[in-house]
Amino acid sequence: MLNLIKSDLYRITRPRGLRGSFWQYGIAILAAYGIVMALVAFANSQMYVDMTGSTIGNVVTKTSLTVYFADMLNGLVPLCVAFMVVEHSLAEFKCGYIKSVLSARSGRLSYIVGKLLFAGVLSALVILFATVVVLAFLPIMTAGHPEFAASEGPVEVIGWFLGFWLNTWALSACSLILVYATRVSPVSYIGAFCFTASVVPQMLMGLAYSSGGVLRFLEPLAPVFETLATWMPSTALNNLSQGGQLFFNASIDIWGEASRAFTVDPGIQAVLTGIIWIVAAGAVVLFISRKRDI
Repeated sequence: MLNLIKSDLYRITRPRGLRGSFWQYGIAILAAYGIVMALVAFANSQMYVDMTGSTIGNVVTKTSLTVYFADMLNGLVPLCVAFMVVEHSLAEFKCGYIKSVLSARSGRLSYIVGKLLFAGVLSALVILFATVVVLAFLPIMTAGHPEFAASEGPVEVIGWFLGFWLNTWALSACSLILVYATRVSPVSYIGAFCFTASVVPQMLMGLAYSSGGVLRFLEPLAPVFETLATWMPSTALNNLSQGGQLFFNASIDIWGEASRAFTVDPGIQAVLTGIIWIVAAGAVVLFISRKRDI
């Protein structure tokens, strides 16, 4: 299993010609942040002042450092990780690599577990890379005043990164389900986008709200729909936009008094959500791989 993970990491980090997907997506992430930083720098330049008479100043929420990370990392990083995992897995089917691996090593269980662990390692690497980039650009994004209103301790920062990593990993693991179920590129990429763009929880919440109207026959299931929506990885990532303070807020602060969903402390729920969906996605992928001929 470790050899499989090492092989996967080597193939995405091949330095010659920067052909590995890690470098390609890394350049794309750097370019995306670079464009944003260039626009912000221009909007705070003397030339912009001469043109408009003012600057835009600070463009990020300066509540805390983890809120800044949430503003900058959420959306782009989970999507890139999901796309990288989809691209890598589809390539193994197309080139026949998966058949040679399974014929030379023991069982599909070790292969699937290795693929899930690879998604976790890849998630950590991309998050680390993006964090370094946004930290380097912090003075520009804060108009030269990189101070935050609230200071955070190790528990908040570590808890936030743990929740963000686990749920980014979970979204990439869910994307693997579509890869192994369909082996069709458009379906896999569109599905990965829908997972990261909160399409699924929004649909579930829509069903919950509609149960009181046109879909009244679904009313008994409304709490189930709301609970599923609140326990989705993309929902957890959206909640993490509140930063490390999420680990000290009561559940009512996040979901509201009218919520019918089963929830726990939002910080704990963010961590549990990631773990639950990683395990669930792995079980589904293993089930599919045993039913379909690889």
